Order: sequence, then C-alpha cells, then structure tokens
Amino acid sequence: MNSPERLIAENGFYAATVHGDSMEPLLTNHRDTVYIEPAAEYRKRDVVLFRRADGQLVLHRLIGCDKNGLWACGDNDFHPEAVLPSQILGVMTEFTRNGRTVSVRSFGYRLYSRVWSFSLPTKRLLHGIRRLGRRRE
Repeated sequence: MNSPERLIAENGFYAATVHGDSMEPLLTNHRDTVYIEPAAEYRKRDVVLFRRADGQLVLHRLIGCDKNGLWACGDNDFHPEAVLPSQILGVMTEFTRNGRTVSVRSFGYRLYSRVWSFSLPTKRLLHGIRRLGRRRE
C-alpha cells in the first residue's frame, strides 16, 4: 500500500478524497479531493495533513503556535490540538469539488480562511445558526 509519506516523497504530492467531517463546511466527506504538498515552513491558516501518535491521518487548519508547538483545529471542531512539525506530512495546496479545482491562493479561499480562523471563539454560535438554516430547507 502506498502511504502518503511515500507518495509525497516519490511524486512531490499526495491526493486523496476527504474522509470525515472535521473540515466542513470547506471540505465535504467522500466528495472533495485534497492535494497535499511538502512545505518548508507552516503558517497560521494553512490546512495541514499530519499523523497523530496513534497513526491516524488528520487534515486540520493551523490556528496558532506557542512554545509547545503548532495548534491545529478542524473547521468543524471546537478543540485545538498540539501538533509537532515532525508530524506534518504537508500542506493543502488545492482541492477539487464537483470537477472544479480551488487553489489556496485564490481570493475566495483566502477570504474564507481568514474569516473562519477569526471565528474560532464564536464557532459554536456559527454552527448553531448553520444547523438552523439546514433544518428550514
């Protein structure tokens, strides 16, 4: 089986369909494909693929850093977790949804990323509003 680490080393990137809902509303389970490339450095708001100590692969957004390392949290999560740079396999450079590819350098993505990152303290309220909207549809 080809691990993400091996594919990144051999091809310079890794592409996979998203599994899980931690990055909603940006990325949808079993629908969107992400493209991961290695990076020399990581910045706040980067979406990174990392491997937890138990071996689980996780795709979350970097929300900050301190003396303990980097902090990551899914867009649909409320609890940040510490991540060491050595755990990170790469950063998302683009994603594909319904045949349309979106670069992380695009204006729309950068705007979403900034707004969503600033919303961490109010994320529970925003999710509640989003759920109410879905119930009314």
